[in-house]
Amino acid sequence: MASRLLVTHALKYANGSLHLGHLVESVQTDIFVRAMNAMGKECIFICASDTHGTPVEISARKAGVRPEEWIEKIHREDAEDYKAFEIDFDLFYTTHSPENEHHVRRIYQALDAQGHIVRRDVEQMYCPTDKRFLPDRYIRGTCPVCGTADQYGDACENCGSTYEPTDLINPRCAIDGNTALERRSSLHYFVKLKDFETFLRDWTAKPGHLQPEIKNSIDKWLSEGLRDWDISRDAPYFGFKIPGEESKYFYVWLDAPVGYLSSTDKWCQDHGRRVEEFWKSDDCDIIHFIGKDIVYFHTLFWPAMLKASGWSVPSRVHVHGMLTVEGAKMSKSRGTFINARDYLDAGLDPEWLRYFYAANLGPTASDIDLSLNELKNRVNGELLANVGNLANRALSLIWKNGGRLTRVPENLVEGRGREDAITRFYEHCDTRSVVQIVLEFSSKANARLQSIKPWEMLGTDRDRALSELTFAVNIARLCARWLAPIVPKFARGIEEQTGAELKWGDFTPLEDVAINEPKPLVRKVEDADIQKLASKFVAAPAAEKPATPEVTIDDFGKMDLRAGKILSAERIPKKDKLLKLSIDLGEGAPRTIVSGVAQSYAPEELVGKVVAVVANLPKKNFGKGLESHGMVLFSSGGARENTAVELPADVAPGSKVK
Repeated sequence: MASRLLVTHALKYANGSLHLGHLVESVQTDIFVRAMNAMGKECIFICASDTHGTPVEISARKAGVRPEEWIEKIHREDAEDYKAFEIDFDLFYTTHSPENEHHVRRIYQALDAQGHIVRRDVEQMYCPTDKRFLPDRYIRGTCPVCGTADQYGDACENCGSTYEPTDLINPRCAIDGNTALERRSSLHYFVKLKDFETFLRDWTAKPGHLQPEIKNSIDKWLSEGLRDWDISRDAPYFGFKIPGEESKYFYVWLDAPVGYLSSTDKWCQDHGRRVEEFWKSDDCDIIHFIGKDIVYFHTLFWPAMLKASGWSVPSRVHVHGMLTVEGAKMSKSRGTFINARDYLDAGLDPEWLRYFYAANLGPTASDIDLSLNELKNRVNGELLANVGNLANRALSLIWKNGGRLTRVPENLVEGRGREDAITRFYEHCDTRSVVQIVLEFSSKANARLQSIKPWEMLGTDRDRALSELTFAVNIARLCARWLAPIVPKFARGIEEQTGAELKWGDFTPLEDVAINEPKPLVRKVEDADIQKLASKFVAAPAAEKPATPEVTIDDFGKMDLRAGKILSAERIPKKDKLLKLSIDLGEGAPRTIVSGVAQSYAPEELVGKVVAVVANLPKKNFGKGLESHGMVLFSSGGARENTAVELPADVAPGSKVK
């Protein structure tokens, strides 16, 4: 790792409030930055509001304000919420800035000059009453895959299928409800991503750039061949105009990642530095933290843009999993969609959430679940009753017996090996292992105190008692130092009470100094705290649904359910919610079945499963030579949005499911 780091996390979109899912990424990135700075590296933490595009325009329209007013409001609210959770950006800027427009134009011009831009007509839906082309969020209709009504023009919320707006059945304008829409052609600009395939193969193959499971997904995308990327949108559109055009704008996903570069430029201007120190230097690692839903943009589009324009490409893209709440996907209808402000308004301590996330986050992109009871138990049983208790017991007894540390009975060398391991775990974003090491070390020190019982020795061997308590304080200081990136307020409390700064790599014991009056380092999580937040999880009573129509045994008998073994699974380019499955149904040749479960399963998770398949559905053409024949059964209501209905592994493919 270089001595200088430029770290970002995904730019939070300005169409709504910060929620607890966003904070998984914010907390993980902030912890990494604090740890690197504590270890002596220069680590600059840059972020911005992602402000352009159709959803922002729609949100502003609903609020009755101009997009500029809307994004300013959201940016201000987000900044306040980030600060409350101690997300310590060096700069939290905006993509709606002169710096970003400058760099977007420069990157586009570099792509164009090198022949990577192609222009061609695209057929789109057009509303003659509003006199505008309708992007995916401005058009609604019936899903062409499952027939569900009132769906957006890019994806179905019922079956998860993705499609083009022109594929919708009975489309209508989402602005005024007009159904007399027209198909019109419009000139669009595309980046020829295929030009960068060799470069991207080399970049993604370098050790350390990507987690293994993420690289596997990208390898499949690359093996399928990269398609041209549409980087333009028609007016009206909230964004930057394409140079030389009056009614064409850059697509938000072109200018959003450029916000990393332009925000760094802004920070450099404010601090007398040059952006080239970070984005054109061999002695700076650029590290992006993102969710697994935007991997394609950050590992293919973004490196290609940087390569073409002469900027450094990322040294590492770290992908985290998604957040579920009480075992279910975050959902407004289920009452498990909680904004950061809801958490704060309920009076809960932000450090509780920071600690809980850190204790559950490992180096992979696995999802994590927010269980409020687990949060209570971990904070109370670990941070409070283990590390906090060690510090508070020792400091309180010393305060009552002169208020001064004496001498430690032995050196602190045992902590050095643990700090080396913790350093490596922080570098690899494995905070779960960091927490485990700290808890083990603190538990050992608590057990020593309990065994020696210095409180009983104060009247008979005062010097030894105070020496043991001084040793316990020094162990607590090591634990607080290692946890400081995770719970900075807790660590500051230790510093204030011992009157000494916590310094990484310092194993000189703190001795012969006065302490300050001890105070609680962390508040206990009470049942009432949990109930306050849990009450926000309760969705409004759903309207009573009509009973499902009864079917006869003859109706059911028309369905041919068979056992099928999934031989392979792969993502479908530009179809973020779909997976292409190859399934053995005992027919000699495997069938291809398309399932809308890509946001519930990584492809490799499905391979080898024996599942229930509806085998007698007619074939469905998804275009581009992709045909699906059958349907795999999935259930809803679990930790995943969709869970495969599995059969025992010894059931032979093709067996009848009765």
